Amino acid sequence: MIISNGAASLKCHHGLVPLHRRQSHEEFLTASNNVTYSQGFLQRFVRAYDAAAGNFLEAYHATKEEHPEVWNDLEKMKFVVSYLITSGTSKVLEGEGHTKSASKYASLASYFEQYMEVDFLHTRPHPNWPKIRELYFSDEHTLVSFLKKRIPCSCLDEKYKEVKSISKIGICFNPNCPHPGGITKRSATKCCSRCRWAANYCSEECQEAHWPEHKATCDFYVDCFNADLNARFE
Repeated sequence: MIISNGAASLKCHHGLVPLHRRQSHEEFLTASNNVTYSQGFLQRFVRAYDAAAGNFLEAYHATKEEHPEVWNDLEKMKFVVSYLITSGTSKVLEGEGHTKSASKYASLASYFEQYMEVDFLHTRPHPNWPKIRELYFSDEHTLVSFLKKRIPCSCLDEKYKEVKSISKIGICFNPNCPHPGGITKRSATKCCSRCRWAANYCSEECQEAHWPEHKATCDFYVDCFNADLNARFE
C-alpha cells in the first residue's frame, strides 16, 4: 500500500499519518521518508521471510545489519507496525480475494509489535509465536478483531459484525497432527504449560509426539522467562 498525495489523501488512512498538502514541508518530508523506508525494509524482510519458508528469526537476521535504522529505533518500528495495520485494514475492506494478503500484514504487524515489547519495552520475555502463526492462517473473525483493535477509525465496525460469529481457528504445532494443516478450533488448543508462549497443541498426544523436537525451544524460552523474572526483582 502506498500513501500518496491527491485523491488518495481524502480516504481514511486508519491511523497512519497521511501525506497531504496541509502538512508543513518538514512534516511532509518526514512522513514521505517514513513510508519510503518502511516499504524498502518490509520488501527486504518479506523476501527473506518467504525464502526461509516463513521463519521470522531468519528474516530478522537477514535484515538486522542492512536496516539497523529500523530495528534499533522504537519510533520507526512503531511506524512500520502502523503501516502494516493500515495496509491490512485496506486489504480487508477490498473484499474477497484479499484476505490472505491482509492476514500476512496482520501476522507481520503482530511480530513487530511483540519485537518492540521484548526488545524495547521489556513487557514480555519472548514473542507469543502461536498468536503470530494463527494470524497468518487466520479466519476472518481473528483477522478483523486484531485489526479493529488497532485502528482509531470505525472502518471495520460493519465488517466485524459480519464475521464475529465465525469460530476462531487454532494451530497445532505438531507437524504430524491428524488435523489437516494442524488447523482446529482455537478453543480446542492448549499451550505448552512449561514455556507457555512458544507452542500450542490440539491434544496431549500431539504434544507428546512433538516433545523431542520442541524440547530445545522450550528450554530456551523457559531460560528467557526466568532471566526476565530475575531482572525484574533485582
